[in-house]
Amino acid sequence: MKMSHRLKTATAATLGAAALGIFLAGPVQAEQCPLVPPDSTNAESYHMSDFFRRGKFDDLEKEIAKVHRKNMSISGGDLLTERYIIDMLAGQNENLVNMWLDAYPKSFFSQLTAGFFYTDRADVIRAGRPLSQVSKNDLKRVSQLNGTAVEHLQKAMELDPHSALPQTILMGVARIEGKALGKTPEQWLDAANQADPKNLSARMNATNYLSPRWGGSFELLDQMAGQAEKSLSAQSEHYLRFNIMMARASHEEVITKNKAKAYELYKQAKGMCENSEKAQDATVRTYQKH
Repeated sequence: MKMSHRLKTATAATLGAAALGIFLAGPVQAEQCPLVPPDSTNAESYHMSDFFRRGKFDDLEKEIAKVHRKNMSISGGDLLTERYIIDMLAGQNENLVNMWLDAYPKSFFSQLTAGFFYTDRADVIRAGRPLSQVSKNDLKRVSQLNGTAVEHLQKAMELDPHSALPQTILMGVARIEGKALGKTPEQWLDAANQADPKNLSARMNATNYLSPRWGGSFELLDQMAGQAEKSLSAQSEHYLRFNIMMARASHEEVITKNKAKAYELYKQAKGMCENSEKAQDATVRTYQKH
């Protein structure tokens, strides 16, 4: 799982998608999706980043706790908190992470942020390469960084057993290392759903490791989304399915090289979240003149 790639969902597909073998849940309605990342940083994200950069950890603790409480009162709130932390860490120094940990060692947020930071460092070294293409020295460093992250994430789980965010990151570690704290990615997804049945962050992460690109299948993704219906709000479920549709489209574009099919799938996704610039850019990129 990558911070810069993380963050990286649909009520339904149109009947025309049946020919493409897509999971169907009803007609697509073109709509705005509140969970699509905004184009610009909002005030809350700015304040968190500013407090962190300036080492004002007392203010940071108050601000991040306030923002997280607000987020968790709305649909998909855990995913919003994840994005805030990722934005806050962008380009920041490791010393700031350790200074926060020293000032607030029993803070769920300091321990969670350290987990994000060290897994991102590991991902930077790996640079998206298959493990077979990563040197032994780099693999050793990746494992060391992931190990440090796991230590902090284990503490975060103890500090807030009702948050699924630590388990979300541990899913990514387990995907790279095989297991994390003895659990596979699938087991960490289960653990996340038990900790917070309404979580969106872990399910969004699962769209990555359950995809065919990582040995999964779209059937597994559809099954995961179907199970999520029982606990997610309609808004969160819609966004989850939107991202699954985007994953299908990306697979056709990048893996099978079927540009025409990719275009149709990206159009489906665009109809599900009209305000997604990523979906719009993809439809333009894969458009072919007939």
